[in-house]
Amino acid sequence: MRYFISVSYDGSAFQGWQKQPNGPSVQEVLENAFSVFFRFPVNLTGAGRTDSGVHALGYIAHFDSVKEIDSGDRQMIIYKINAILPHSVVLHDICQVKDNAHARFDAVKRSYKYFIHTSKDPFCTNYSLFFPYEIDLDSMNRAAMLLTGSLDFTSMAKLHSDTKNNLCTVYSAVWNRSNPFVPGQIPDNRSAFNTRFVFEITANRFLRNMVRAITGTLLEIGRGKQKPEWIIEVLEKKERCAAGNSVSAHALFLTGIEYPYKLF
Repeated sequence: MRYFISVSYDGSAFQGWQKQPNGPSVQEVLENAFSVFFRFPVNLTGAGRTDSGVHALGYIAHFDSVKEIDSGDRQMIIYKINAILPHSVVLHDICQVKDNAHARFDAVKRSYKYFIHTSKDPFCTNYSLFFPYEIDLDSMNRAAMLLTGSLDFTSMAKLHSDTKNNLCTVYSAVWNRSNPFVPGQIPDNRSAFNTRFVFEITANRFLRNMVRAITGTLLEIGRGKQKPEWIIEVLEKKERCAAGNSVSAHALFLTGIEYPYKLF
């Protein structure tokens, strides 16, 4: 029997989702927690990789079990597995699916958000990039619109990756002002709102490092170093060196994965 799980994690202390020889991974700690609880080895297949330091909200994975999980025990199982997991990882839900359902290959859309702040702010440091420049939101959005559709993102991909092609279909890409995270009452909340931004992008698939490379390239445009149309030139060159620098992983969140069938 096959089961899908929904989890969220703070990726700060992990070498990404996938098991790695050089440090802890989210997959590793989840498999350990599930194996301890069920008392048999559990192997998880994730919806895709997230890089070292990247966070996820509602990440999907699947595992197979020889024992059926009673729906009446689901909340108890979730509670006990969460008690085993570190504070940086939380299990939200478990549901049974068809035996041929696949967390990675069945996913039809994936969404990411990248947060930046342009004014020094101690409450943003861990999950937002400090970018101390004035940015032109309209220019970045004009460039982001040029990324939509089915395009070759070789210029935005990590070099020497094992993908067969670099074609991706981007459904939406947009910059917005971000609602400020304000613990307690801090004067002039409107000022915080005007210095915090989020880039949101949805596609059928993403290449390694793609979102961070796109974000860094769009920020070059936002600073006025390049015109919005430069993004077309970057893609046409199909060379990683043509694009802007990749931004830091700590401000990147996987925020949604969609499937052609209902889950949970």
